Amino acid sequence: MLAVVSHAKREGSSSRMCVGCRNRDDRSGLVRLVFADRAPFVAVDLGKKLPGRGVSVHPRRSCVRHAVQRGGLSKALGRKLNIEPEVIERALVQQYHQRISGLLQSAGRIRCVELGADAVHAALRAGREGFLLFAEDARGRREELVAEATRRAVPVGTWGTKETLGRLFGRSELGVLLIANDGIAAELTRCASSITALSEDE
Repeated sequence: MLAVVSHAKREGSSSRMCVGCRNRDDRSGLVRLVFADRAPFVAVDLGKKLPGRGVSVHPRRSCVRHAVQRGGLSKALGRKLNIEPEVIERALVQQYHQRISGLLQSAGRIRCVELGADAVHAALRAGREGFLLFAEDARGRREELVAEATRRAVPVGTWGTKETLGRLFGRSELGVLLIANDGIAAELTRCASSITALSEDE
């Protein structure tokens, strides 16, 4: 799980209604679910580009469960669906994890990432901002780096293992990195918040 200690501000151009809580919100704060006509399931459309009839829901456990159990999802899609909310929740979490992996690879491609404790520490001391990410099994200089990031209001998160992060950046293991790109940092924070909201009862 990716957990963060601060949240990015959401910005978007239009609003939609959540079929779970029935409240309107910015489009960027909702996820789109699409019914696949050729199969009896609902597809998660994080990119909001899949064809078909779609509905919007907050990426929160309470909203997903209300959408399914109170019939809002079936009504909005115009057909009765035999699906458990846990199935949708797991699909959403899986999509967010894939999104995080893609974001980290993008950061590597555009070279806006500092890898390893020494490089991260030097970048933080030099005033670089972004998103500080630890592997879940990372130890070492973690407290020192978190303290430095906290002093500089840099969001801190955890995701994956040292092996997982290392594989993304061509290393055997990687315990910590700093994403120095505002757009990628904001999207990582949004994905993190969504995973947490889908994994915890409110």
